[in-house]
Amino acid sequence: MISNPSLLSYTCIAKGTVVLAEFVSRQEPGIEAIALRCIENTPPHHSMFSHTVHKKTYTFAIDDDSFVYFSISDESMEKPESFWVLNRLRSAIEDLIKDGGSDVETLINPVSHCLQLKLDPVFAEIVGVVDLELLDMDLVGSPRSVARESRNPSIDSSKGRRAALMPLLGKPLKALKKKKRLHNEAKGGDSCEVGSIQEISEKNVDLCGNGNNGVLRKELRNGLLSDHHHRQKAKQIWKKHVWVVLMFDFCICAVLFGIWLWICEGFQCIQG
Repeated sequence: MISNPSLLSYTCIAKGTVVLAEFVSRQEPGIEAIALRCIENTPPHHSMFSHTVHKKTYTFAIDDDSFVYFSISDESMEKPESFWVLNRLRSAIEDLIKDGGSDVETLINPVSHCLQLKLDPVFAEIVGVVDLELLDMDLVGSPRSVARESRNPSIDSSKGRRAALMPLLGKPLKALKKKKRLHNEAKGGDSCEVGSIQEISEKNVDLCGNGNNGVLRKELRNGLLSDHHHRQKAKQIWKKHVWVVLMFDFCICAVLFGIWLWICEGFQCIQG
């Protein structure tokens, strides 16, 4: 369980651009559309990726087999903790694949939210929810929530929906405090490693600023060009420093050679 679930706005598992399961905070209506746009523009050639813009942190964990683990959180959430969320989702997928069965077949040609029921307990564990029905109230657009709303007409109105959506991300339950400590201890060992991974992989990319699907690719390309420019500039500065050192050494040698000639009055010392 994360220390403050209210800081987590969205998290999901996707294969390619198909969202297999997701958690959507009721405090962020419509954020899943932004998340899908980000997933469609997943940065290539990265295993871990994080960027903060407009007080939101967008974090990716990308596997070679096209699985993408993605989250949107408040900028105040610590980076190691946001990476822990994605690593927890990754371990859940690895367990499903290891167990085999129909779940593996489902992943061959996945459909939207095909693993929602399987992964609801994992989302509940992450945000510290005991009752999965409460968790499902935040899974906006999931098959279970749509079916439940169709059975309950009182939720169709905005007023009824607000009444039905009980506060999910409040203070942790007392019964979960021990569980929270255990999870904090378990993820503590990964903090240093995740933090170092984040530092070397973080790029300055605006993932969803104006809704343009080409924003991420454009900004990533600009970032790479900027990195190349900085490398070239650093190389030029290094060459300049080398030449300065060589010229300084040459001047010292010339002065010492002149002093030697003056003391010996030419090359008489050698002739003697």
